[in-house]
Amino acid sequence: MDEVEFDRFLAGCTAALELKQAELQAEHDMGRNGRWQLDEHEGILSICEPDGQVRLRFAVTPIGTFSSSQDSWKWAWANTHLHQPLRDRAAAIKALHAKTDYECFVISEPFPADAGMAWELAAAAVEELGALGCYRAPHRDTWLFLALERVLP
Repeated sequence: MDEVEFDRFLAGCTAALELKQAELQAEHDMGRNGRWQLDEHEGILSICEPDGQVRLRFAVTPIGTFSSSQDSWKWAWANTHLHQPLRDRAAAIKALHAKTDYECFVISEPFPADAGMAWELAAAAVEELGALGCYRAPHRDTWLFLALERVLP
């Protein structure tokens, strides 16, 4: 892909993610404030009420992390802080390199990115994984982006 095609690709992925996010919001009230918990052993995200009661559960695949203090992105498959089974699931995102010929999808070290680029990368990953949408889990100055694979009972 040349740069124009890549920009179109990212724009298409971002538009598709916006539609998916709107559906999640309408169906599950995803915008409501609350807490989140990630069970890294099972790959399950729980969205909780402020009192801690679980409201929603999703099977997830981690996408990557964005650090606002360092303006950098790191892919989940390269993040040694995540359990190996989750990193293995996230490795499917590397297939975007073969589709786009862009090295950013196979860089294992943190690389410069802003918040907008983080959402674009997450959108491309959601598209590649065929996920329902994305959850941005905040933790201090870092956002963990998670692909929402399916709703769990």
